[in-house]
Amino acid sequence: MITSSGSIFRASVLCSIFAFVLAGFFAVRNISSWPARISYPDDESYEGVALAEMIHLHEGIPIYAGDAKEGFDAATYGPLYYLIGEHLISPANPSYFPLRLLSAIAILGCAAGCGLLAFWLTRSRLAACLSPIVFLSYGMATDHGVAALSDSVALFLSFAGFLLAYRLRNSRAILFAAPLMVLGFYYKPQYVAGSLAVLLFLVLEKRYWQAIEFAGLLAVCGLGGFALFQWIVFAGQAFWRHLLLYQTALLAWDMVWKALFALVILLLLPLMLAVAYLREEPNRLISCYLLVAVVLGLLTYCKQAGGIHYFFESVLIVSVLVPALLAKRRMVPVCPLDLVLLLGIMLFAGQWLTRRPPQRPDIAKYDAMQSFLRERFPAHSASLGIGPGDMLQAGLETPFSGLFQLAQLSHRGIVSDRDLVNQIHAHRFAVIVVHFDISQEHDLYRLNFYTPAILRVIETDYDLDKNLEMPAPLKEGPRDRFYVYVPRPVATASASSGCELFPGHVAHGQLATMRLGEN
Repeated sequence: MITSSGSIFRASVLCSIFAFVLAGFFAVRNISSWPARISYPDDESYEGVALAEMIHLHEGIPIYAGDAKEGFDAATYGPLYYLIGEHLISPANPSYFPLRLLSAIAILGCAAGCGLLAFWLTRSRLAACLSPIVFLSYGMATDHGVAALSDSVALFLSFAGFLLAYRLRNSRAILFAAPLMVLGFYYKPQYVAGSLAVLLFLVLEKRYWQAIEFAGLLAVCGLGGFALFQWIVFAGQAFWRHLLLYQTALLAWDMVWKALFALVILLLLPLMLAVAYLREEPNRLISCYLLVAVVLGLLTYCKQAGGIHYFFESVLIVSVLVPALLAKRRMVPVCPLDLVLLLGIMLFAGQWLTRRPPQRPDIAKYDAMQSFLRERFPAHSASLGIGPGDMLQAGLETPFSGLFQLAQLSHRGIVSDRDLVNQIHAHRFAVIVVHFDISQEHDLYRLNFYTPAILRVIETDYDLDKNLEMPAPLKEGPRDRFYVYVPRPVATASASSGCELFPGHVAHGQLATMRLGEN
């Protein structure tokens, strides 16, 4: 009997070591790519749009404009993201590095928070040490986590608020978590699972008065922040439209099946393990957080161009609960080999859709694009493209930084593309960069990134000048390239198009002097 117990103990220790090796392998593999990702000079996804919006804010351009007459910034992230980013970047040398570094620090903070919560749940050093490694082993914590976007810092603020609420859950001091959660909301409005979970928890606990107090404090802080941004920080702008209307308008219910598929691939197994732990160790607040995080992940994934990073909060909490389950199973005289094997499958699935880090050929392609733009077009010329980062770094102006959102909102009749169409016809833009050949493209998905009117006027009034290879981190598909369009000679373009001319015609090769916000 003693020998059997000793064998089980040794097997349990070996399983625990194996769990650390598995998680450590993926975590080290992912983190080792951070230097290449953080230092990479080019756009890796949506970063160029955000960078352009920060530069516009730095230049005094209204990024929360209510129309798209002379320019358009989508500005759908939280205002704190833009205000902080404005002070981290230099318009003279726009770089993603400081924003990516901030994101990396926030991701490490989230990992530390996972370890802290795991220890509070289990009082196990094994769970406290394994939980951060599991979180960092997920591909999204590296791929999207260290991007120059708002997600990581917003996730950290929201999770920090939830940790505070969990620690103070049995007292009225739980109210202190509300302001921190509101800060996370105003960094990126997506991350509200923590605050909703606390509200649900208080209601289920029949602490109705505290639930009212917590909801009231959230409302006071939220509405106070809204008033501050709408009427003071961004006075005279349509901040409310960008924060509320544009967010919901980008929802696409045809994405529901894709969201469910992503949930099954990425989270089905870890969710089963998380539920198994909560059945053995019931915890109402953690259960509420898990439920709300998954539901919100499904809903927010259903936005145009949604991605698996919308399940960030779900990944965060399962990274706590699965190690907690392993730590609990070690307390009984049973070797948790099956659980460790399931952990390995879970971590392997967690690499799904993780892009490889930038390579030297990607930097070479970026340098080639930069050299072409700098040599071909005068500094400060107006440019147009889905990814404005390359044009910005080449010294060009990008008045319409949110071209993708403009097209999607125009499809729904919320924002008109008419002024942009007229400006393209008037040759305001010295260069327009499209990721496909307009005359040859028939893929409806790719065409949907623009409006038919925009594509038609580019094809009518601009000529394809050159196409260049695109760095892999920026590609949406294998056929993506940079297709560079320049204004067609005026007489030819005017004769073949019936669009209204835009006052202040800027011919190809001239310095574009029209700036966003001028009347």
